[in-house]
Amino acid sequence: MKTGSNMQLSYPGTDSVSAGLALLDELPQLSAAVAQLFEALSDDDTDRHRLAGILDQSPSLAAKLVGLANSAYFSRASRINGVSDAIFVIGFRTVRSLATATALQEPFSNNQCPAFHPGRFWLQAVLTAHVARELARKSSPRLTLNPDEAYLSGLLHGIGLMALAHLFPKELNHILEQDNHQPGSLARQIHQTFGATHHAVGAALLKRWHLPELFSCTTEHYADPEYQGSCWTACRLIAVAHEWADHVIHQDQTHTFGQQDLNLLGISPEDGESVNTSCLEQLEVFTELAELISGEKPQLCDPEVVADAAVELKDRLVDTIESLSSLSALTEIDIQDRSEQSVLSGALKVLMANQNMQRCSVFLVEGDELLNAAGLSWSEQNAIHSQKPVTPVVTHRFRPGEGLIGLAAQSGEIQHCRDCSADPRFKQMQADRDTGLGSIISVPICFHEKTLGVLNISHRQPNIFTEWDERFLYVFCNMLGQLLTSNRLLRTMEHEIDQRTLELQVALDRAESLSILDGLTGAHNRRYFISNFTTLIEQCARYDHKLSLLMIDVDDFKQINDTYGHLEGDRILKAIASILKQCARGADIIARFGGEEFIVALQDTDCEGAHQVASRILDQIRLLSCGQTGNKRGITASIGIACYTRPGVMPIKTPEQWIQEADDALYRAKRTGKNRISVHVGDTPANKAFSGIPPRN
Repeated sequence: MKTGSNMQLSYPGTDSVSAGLALLDELPQLSAAVAQLFEALSDDDTDRHRLAGILDQSPSLAAKLVGLANSAYFSRASRINGVSDAIFVIGFRTVRSLATATALQEPFSNNQCPAFHPGRFWLQAVLTAHVARELARKSSPRLTLNPDEAYLSGLLHGIGLMALAHLFPKELNHILEQDNHQPGSLARQIHQTFGATHHAVGAALLKRWHLPELFSCTTEHYADPEYQGSCWTACRLIAVAHEWADHVIHQDQTHTFGQQDLNLLGISPEDGESVNTSCLEQLEVFTELAELISGEKPQLCDPEVVADAAVELKDRLVDTIESLSSLSALTEIDIQDRSEQSVLSGALKVLMANQNMQRCSVFLVEGDELLNAAGLSWSEQNAIHSQKPVTPVVTHRFRPGEGLIGLAAQSGEIQHCRDCSADPRFKQMQADRDTGLGSIISVPICFHEKTLGVLNISHRQPNIFTEWDERFLYVFCNMLGQLLTSNRLLRTMEHEIDQRTLELQVALDRAESLSILDGLTGAHNRRYFISNFTTLIEQCARYDHKLSLLMIDVDDFKQINDTYGHLEGDRILKAIASILKQCARGADIIARFGGEEFIVALQDTDCEGAHQVASRILDQIRLLSCGQTGNKRGITASIGIACYTRPGVMPIKTPEQWIQEADDALYRAKRTGKNRISVHVGDTPANKAFSGIPPRN
């Protein structure tokens, strides 16, 4: 069985607990003997010998039934030894009710929740069940309440609490210790912690065990006075019985039934008083029965103990809230662009606002001394709120081992002076004589085992601080140490960050430039072109702008490299890149596509305009040459164009489709003689048309 706060009862936004109760898989199913028992009891032809054979499959259950038959609950003179005889004494319906109770106790017998008392739990269940059965017998005939079903509903109504005690012992223990026993308070606290009430958990568990719907319905809704469903009568009956049992458990003298509830159930005041009296008379019998089921003697609640515990719990809750408020506010202090003095002042304001102390100070380690770096008193805190002038911090210095503050720094341990007038560790300053100190706690401020300073808090009264204050201040100082260290690191790094930022920006600019530019020609590279061409295609499609694409390839470039060398080939590529930049516009995209291939995207340019640009490019390239005098060679190139004459009907194509069309046109120019332009017009009637432009003389 896995337990822990990391398990969840319900998923956010899910009203039905069943949808989120994956944790119920952690709970055991009812034993096979109990399942067979229910099946047998629903069969009118079942006899007690068959039931005895089923019960014998579960020795512990059989033993408890025999014990029940011999208990004061059934009060017989002769001793019952066998299961068959026990069934005869108890009766079929009671066997079902009591066998279910004892069977349900077994999966949850390993109780790890100290505040959950199984004996008291089953006493309340038995009381609720017995009262529910007796009230059902007295209720109006028109309500048709089956007394035995009312008994079993009462017995099962709190099963969800037992399941939670089994699954989440620590969490439920915390809730039970804080519960003030006000109506509905336990259900609210459980819902806040787990996302579902124990009523809903119990109902889901009973459904999982395939018990009749009446039981899961009453378990889920008996505590809801607004419920008006099909099980309304049974729910009201269990609610009345549960409230009566709760008053008895807590020894409340007002354990009579409300007249309004009795009227709703059609029960006369006389019958209600009769049930109340008879059930109280059998309290000892019910206690014995609960002990037999749970294995623990039930203990009734002592009202005085509960009241004292409630007061103590309230005080502890106030301390907890104040401590958590201080820690939460400390974490919210912004250390960005704040001096150490400002951070310390903010921390002391947080501490003074939520804790009972007269003054608090921080002494920081500077060399071989502890120097008073910040301080705040109640009068100064009030002066801050009233905008009065604040008294400057009085500078005190301590050496390690000197006074409480020095001892705290030297030992790394809390120094608690409960009475300054009688403690030799206390080194009194003139300011202390003026204020008349009574109690002091000095707490080392550490980070990673390094002492940064000491927090000193004081009060005029002696013996004012407790162990709770020591534990809280220890946590507070650990967090303050981390805050100071972080602030110091930030301030130390500020100058270096400013210097490195400029260097990093220069490096980033250079890296970005290198990542999008071709290292040889200075034109953009293929990756940059694809990314930006995609955006250009989308813009042209959105605003019906024209678009054309040029693919340029140097003719016979391999021969140039082989004949004149790669350095000469590189020079030619640089020259062609320069020509493309001169012939294109600033909004056009120029890139070296690979090897001796270049590509140009012409924005807002139709086929005719693209052809004009391509012609200028070819004219400029023809002026280039390579080699020395007497061995010169002219340079030519072929250009493929992909374009549209009507941008309004230009389909949206991927960059790859555009490039393929321009590439097809380029290789057509190559195949038809090189040194020429070939055009792919995308919106011609034939969808594809090529035109070759012969070289100029």
